[in-house]
Amino acid sequence: GGPAPGVQPPAAPPSGRLLPSDVFALLLDADDAKAELSMDEFAELFSRLDLRISAARREQLFAFMDLSGNGRIDQKEFEAGWDFLMEQMVDDAADAMGLSDAHIFLACVSLLLWLVLLFTFIFLACQGFLLGTGSFEATIQSLFICVSGGMTKAFRQKRAGESEHSVNELVQSILASGEVSAIDKRSAS
Repeated sequence: GGPAPGVQPPAAPPSGRLLPSDVFALLLDADDAKAELSMDEFAELFSRLDLRISAARREQLFAFMDLSGNGRIDQKEFEAGWDFLMEQMVDDAADAMGLSDAHIFLACVSLLLWLVLLFTFIFLACQGFLLGTGSFEATIQSLFICVSGGMTKAFRQKRAGESEHSVNELVQSILASGEVSAIDKRSAS
């Protein structure tokens, strides 16, 4: 829908920044004499921006912006809720990319743990190499090294091709396609 009669989109500001009034005018149906957005027109904002936001989330945002509670959003309500709407959309996009506060905190803790394990490994390896201590100390150092290596392996994210299931699927697809290597051909004859 284009702008409704009586609602003229303002001229684009010199900065080229999109204003809430511009977006509001773009979402209105041309035959909407009241210059208010319905829930369907508000939902069109997300489809035009190709944002995959659940219907419940759209309804929540609509309810927040509908200050009068009449089931429609006028231009003043839209402009008043614009900053909140943008903040929520940025938060949702950040969560989808794994950039939420919780994800960042976990990444920092994991990085710190990994660095502690790395420096422990380096320190123990240097100590064992330089001091040439007895068998008990060497056993303890080996245990620390094994534990740090095991923890690194446990906390590292595996790639798609590293799981046993993926390898089995790959082997099955190769066998099913009839590809046989030269070694298999020689051993068969």
